[in-house]
Amino acid sequence: MKHFIRVFSTYAQLTLLITLIAGRVMAQTDFWQQTNGPFGGSITSLAINTSGEIFAGTGGGVFRSTDNGDNWSPINNGLTNTSVGALAINSSGEIFAGTNDGVFRSSDNGDNWSAINTGLTSTFVEALAINSTGEIFVGTSGGVFRSSDNGDNWSAINTGLTNTSVLALAINSSGEIFAGTFGGG
Repeated sequence: MKHFIRVFSTYAQLTLLITLIAGRVMAQTDFWQQTNGPFGGSITSLAINTSGEIFAGTGGGVFRSTDNGDNWSPINNGLTNTSVGALAINSSGEIFAGTNDGVFRSSDNGDNWSAINTGLTSTFVEALAINSTGEIFVGTSGGVFRSSDNGDNWSAINTGLTNTSVLALAINSSGEIFAGTFGGG
């Protein structure tokens, strides 16, 4: 019986060692690989459309990659401010860019942009989110604004928001909106 316990113990250690080695090998297959750009400054936001094209918001505007980030093209026609802090894409494929000069919309995959700021009292946009019904939310230095008409008009929704400098937005599966603010609150 003593011999059986010792053999079993050795077998258990060998199994544990094999499991640990296998775990390390599998963990090493996950890694990051740097792409070739874009070179428009720091990347502040990313979005991917249903075709797999990647859009990057930077301090130098919006860039698009059609080949998984190997090559990037600037797509800033119509942007009056190329400091892009947020990007979002709706279910129709329209792209929204939040800049230091408000919100811009592109209906042609980023080739052309139009300002859509009616009702925004603060145009320093840091965050964008779109819910399942298509409502668009922007986080600005003056609070959160909502559009129910694809960005054509905006209304402030700041009741209860103690700090109106909104840097991040997220929407959960229940439709609840979460706002991350500068300095809390």
